[in-house]
Amino acid sequence: MEDGGIVRRAFRDSIPVLMGYVAMGFASGVLLAVEGGISCAPAWAAATSATFVSGPLQYIFVDWVRTSQALGSVLLVTLCVNFRYSLYGLSLIDRLKGASLWQKAYIIGTITDETYALQTACRLEGRSGVAYCLFLAMFDHLYWIGGVTAGAIAGVLAQGAFSTERVAAVTKGIDFAMTALFLVILTDQVRERANRLPAAIGFVAALIAFFAFGRANMLVPAVAGIVATFFACRRWMDVR
Repeated sequence: MEDGGIVRRAFRDSIPVLMGYVAMGFASGVLLAVEGGISCAPAWAAATSATFVSGPLQYIFVDWVRTSQALGSVLLVTLCVNFRYSLYGLSLIDRLKGASLWQKAYIIGTITDETYALQTACRLEGRSGVAYCLFLAMFDHLYWIGGVTAGAIAGVLAQGAFSTERVAAVTKGIDFAMTALFLVILTDQVRERANRLPAAIGFVAALIAFFAFGRANMLVPAVAGIVATFFACRRWMDVR
């Protein structure tokens, strides 16, 4: 397939991601501008969205800058939230044979759940497969940067045009957008009987961590409990 055809195919396949990333990114950008308490929010939005490439981290970042979170805690939470991306990258190594070092670094560094799903679904091989993965990653990356930056600009403009109370009323509950997205994904996944046990393990681990460590400190223990349980029950779950 010629490069032009690959670009068109990658763009066409990325359109559903465009709809989701612009909406979710816009919401996180508004939160950063309104609740982050930092100057030049659009610049921070562009910089963080270009480097994080992670929806959950983009939302968590607002709390980090608002509460001046310790660097060690930031690193640990980042590792827990994004650990699955390292596994995604490992599974793409054979697919990216023949790619240059910078292409591999960019494709793996910008992996998201949606991008990875499209990359693995495409059956193009060799140079065409590498080009498809690269252009798809670029499109999705740009959508996310654009959505977050546009949201931050809108948040700054809203603060200048309306009272603090009105802006707070409009943005109330917007931080639930990412949670709502994952709830929709979870609901779709548990329709399959095989996915119900992993979902139950995650729910129970999160519940125990919540009561044992509190809302502010539950994330790391919950993730650790989920991973440990999966490893302990791996053989039994594979048989089932």
